[in-house]
Amino acid sequence: MKKVILYIFFILVCFTQTAFAGFMPTLTNSINHYGIGAARITNYITVYEKPDLNSKVKTRIYWNNIGHFIVENEKNPNPNDIFLVYLPKENIAFLSAEDEDEEWINICYNQKKGLFGWVKKENGNSYVKFYLYKDLIFEYGKKYGFYIFRNLPSDFKTLHSSPNNDSNVVDDFNYPKYISPWLVQGNWMLAKVTTMDNQTKTGWFKWRSETGKLFGFVNFR
Repeated sequence: MKKVILYIFFILVCFTQTAFAGFMPTLTNSINHYGIGAARITNYITVYEKPDLNSKVKTRIYWNNIGHFIVENEKNPNPNDIFLVYLPKENIAFLSAEDEDEEWINICYNQKKGLFGWVKKENGNSYVKFYLYKDLIFEYGKKYGFYIFRNLPSDFKTLHSSPNNDSNVVDDFNYPKYISPWLVQGNWMLAKVTTMDNQTKTGWFKWRSETGKLFGFVNFR
């Protein structure tokens, strides 16, 4: 009964809130918390203080495919503060993830404030799937492609012959049109890069720093 009431509340509030456009990170500082991976969430999740259904509920997040969303206990939440990726029209929403086990995922549900909690992978109608970033690239990058952030320094826009800094630089890709991942090894990605003038180049480049900072993301658009 409580869940039904919450859903009704969600629907009513949606009609009074302004719809937000979809959000994708575009700059290296777009993401405040990187974590070890990403959690793809359904339209309704409950965030707990501990990996225990009897622990305190920290918040609930609701969203729908026309861009309305609610974060309990947050007034006028901004999707850029909450999500890694938020594309409601495509039914895609990801949160950064700090840890996981067989049943639970530790997520960051507000990057700006640094708020963390646990979500159950399967909890009623709610289903959350965890991806290490390399697995996210492997599963979705081959379908959608990969893009680099706009302010990535040119030093990182080079293609190497092998996945290490000491290998030969075989080319660069200052203005990539499309990046198609082939293989991910550590912080390196083997990819075919199509430039704005439709040239194709192949080699290894760093998609992430040694500290876990992302240089780009799966191009879900």
